[in-house]
Amino acid sequence: MNDGFGWQFGAFFFDSELEIETSPFFVAPSVVVHNNEAWALFGQATMPITDNMDIVGGFRWSDDEKTLTSTVNPIAADFNVDLSDDQISGDVALNWKHSDNGLIYARYARGFKAPTIQGRDIAFFGAPSTATSETSDSFELGFKQRMFGGRADISAAVYAYEVKDIQFSAVGGAGNLIQLVNADAGNGMGFEFEGRWLVTDNFEWTAGFAYNDTEIDDPDLRVGVCGSGLCSPTNPIDGDGFALVDGNPFPNAPRVTFNTTADMFVPLEDGGEFFFFADYAVQGRTNIFLYSAEEFVVNAQNELGIQLGYRKADGSWEAYFFARNVTDEENVQGAIDFNNLTGFFNEPRVAGFTFRSNFN
Repeated sequence: MNDGFGWQFGAFFFDSELEIETSPFFVAPSVVVHNNEAWALFGQATMPITDNMDIVGGFRWSDDEKTLTSTVNPIAADFNVDLSDDQISGDVALNWKHSDNGLIYARYARGFKAPTIQGRDIAFFGAPSTATSETSDSFELGFKQRMFGGRADISAAVYAYEVKDIQFSAVGGAGNLIQLVNADAGNGMGFEFEGRWLVTDNFEWTAGFAYNDTEIDDPDLRVGVCGSGLCSPTNPIDGDGFALVDGNPFPNAPRVTFNTTADMFVPLEDGGEFFFFADYAVQGRTNIFLYSAEEFVVNAQNELGIQLGYRKADGSWEAYFFARNVTDEENVQGAIDFNNLTGFFNEPRVAGFTFRSNFN
């Protein structure tokens, strides 16, 4: 560091081997071995422009290689797949500290995700699927502000991004398969807000809200719809029964999310305190799969959790009652579209009592 100028430099190495045996019971087991070797060099520097403005830039060179080898049941073929790529990514940001308690920033970033291999389908007489590398360009403008003598903080940002050759998983359809695919591009834009407010010395409230509009941009990308024929696709269907998903939102990418917490305590004369904590989260409209169907879109899901108890101020022990999913909501977390319309739900209402002691 010299007159506000600072830098750092580093290197990264990763090497892994994962062996998976799958036994579908109706055929002999299959064994798939995944290997991944990755290297990277990275650095970042901060340069002051004025007393209250600086520019931050970073880079990363990544080299990634993945291989898959398999030994499968005697009536299917073995596979050997090798994928590799190297890319340079990085970012640059301009930070303006307009006051002792406020910051405005603008940032551009270039991202990279290495190619990948999916070998699950080998156990079910399918071939492994692959996806090539994806790259992303994103822009963000935001601010951070501390107020009321440090009793409150707020931050907000707007952003837009494009992911080229974006990687997706096409799940299910007519076969019990999971196929990796690349779309030409995926676009997203939105904004987010979060805040913290120490309402009193004994009560803190936080809240966060985000809006995220995503869209698949590939007129030729088509995927299988539910294999059971029981669902009601809302996308155009081609002559082979595949759904054209151009313009759909990303799968499992909620358009709106909201969360809030309330943390309150009451000090007692014995050196302990009663406390109450609550957290509440909302998830807006979400498309589960790449294709859109009336049965596979969820909306307005919410969940509430609470804690009520007593703890010693020195942290030596605490005891509290708790409840999760207080209102016993049935929120769909995922689905199977192979031969039925099965949905995965969140945990039902759970209540209990916890005692915790620190013996240090």
